[in-house]
Amino acid sequence: MSARALILLLAALLAGCSAMPEIVTRSPAPAEETAPPTPAAELIAAENPYLDSRRSVSGSARQRFAAANAAMATADWDTARVDLEWLIENHPKLSGPYLNLALLHVVQGDPATAEVHFQAALEVNERNLAAYNQYAIFLREQGRFDDAERVYLDALAVWSDHAETHRNIGVLYDLYRGDHEKALQHYYRYQELTGNTDRTVAGWIVLLERQFSQLVQRGQQGAGE
Repeated sequence: MSARALILLLAALLAGCSAMPEIVTRSPAPAEETAPPTPAAELIAAENPYLDSRRSVSGSARQRFAAANAAMATADWDTARVDLEWLIENHPKLSGPYLNLALLHVVQGDPATAEVHFQAALEVNERNLAAYNQYAIFLREQGRFDDAERVYLDALAVWSDHAETHRNIGVLYDLYRGDHEKALQHYYRYQELTGNTDRTVAGWIVLLERQFSQLVQRGQQGAGE
């Protein structure tokens, strides 16, 4: 697996398997739209439904999960796999072990088995937003852009105000689908939900808005000729 993918995995583990925004280096791309969309009116974010779906976990299970995360962070894949498989066998209703086992198989170059575990994580807990995002990123890296879009939209159906999903689906639309209007709408919403603190996304918005403005100007000049 690439070093970049391994870095993403370690970042997910250090974040406690919370949904993380994907770090992407963006370059300007030609836009097809003729006018920039207007940012959506600022709204109060709804509460995260995942918080209502968390299960009570024993101390021993927490310790085993922490040990698996620590093993993955040091690339001790055999130890991590043993701990995660123990958790799945003894606590089959917890989605976190399925998600981490999926990430482990991604790192080890077994995408088919990874996908089985991504899907299992969502079957166990259909509100696990980290699982949706990690699965969508996996699908996107497999070149399955339609499937990745579907999974991101499923995540937003669970919680329409999940900031990282807006950011990640914006990247998908922007860089991989060429739908810059949809990308901007999701970037706008991400910035609203995070207090406009992400300078990287702010830069992407400026680039896209500039492209729209240039297209409008060229259209006006062409109409006047």
